[in-house]
Amino acid sequence: MRLHSLLFACGVALLFTACDESPKDTWHGYAEGNYVRVAPIGGGIVEKVAVKRGDLVKRGDLLFKLETTSEEADLESTEAGLTEAKTTLREAELEYQRKVKLRAQHNVTQAEVDTAHARRDRAGAAVLTAASAITQAKWRLARREGRAPADAIIQDVMFREGEFANPNQPVVSMLPPQNIKVRFFVPEAELGNIKEGGKVLLTCSGCPQNLSGTIRFLSTEVEFTPPVIYSDQSKEKLVYMAEATLDETPRILHPGQPVTVSLLPRPAD
Repeated sequence: MRLHSLLFACGVALLFTACDESPKDTWHGYAEGNYVRVAPIGGGIVEKVAVKRGDLVKRGDLLFKLETTSEEADLESTEAGLTEAKTTLREAELEYQRKVKLRAQHNVTQAEVDTAHARRDRAGAAVLTAASAITQAKWRLARREGRAPADAIIQDVMFREGEFANPNQPVVSMLPPQNIKVRFFVPEAELGNIKEGGKVLLTCSGCPQNLSGTIRFLSTEVEFTPPVIYSDQSKEKLVYMAEATLDETPRILHPGQPVTVSLLPRPAD
């Protein structure tokens, strides 16, 4: 009986060992995402959150808005300043033209004309300064809103309405589909089989067949097999990390999802 048990245990061990071995030019990996964290430049109270986890957003869609009382008052003040500067410029222009005519009639000195000319130039510079101030005020007001920089899925919302967000503190985290990639690990002995720009076949649970990708990055630094993917047979192997992006429909992958990567078979001659 003991001999039979021992033989059975050995058979199971051999079975798992065989199953653990990957076919040639096939490697294990997982999906990874580069998240985009949208934050305001200035801090403030979150007035509105326009999205929730899992929402699909388009480029330019509103994500959140901070309170804008101070910025709106600043914009109103700069607009009033521009109106006043334009009025001053019109008056200075009329005065300068009047002085020019009087000088032609020898009724004023050239110094008076020069003074009016300088006053008109200062008024013109003031208009440009006021216009620039309005541009900056509008920019600060616009930055109180967070808008989607690309089509994406909302991964997380860090603040609720009424909470205070510090400057440059992310309010929304999002994942554009083009930021999804597959990270896999190639043993040192098989490194010569792949190269950047090479095509690979990606296989995962629930994924469509013939899912192809392109190798975009190949690390130059060797490392031990990461714990997230190693097995008893591979945990001590030296590997190189590689990354591939899907050629189509990257949205079907989810960060952390196990993926098997293999070389695409070469077409027959």
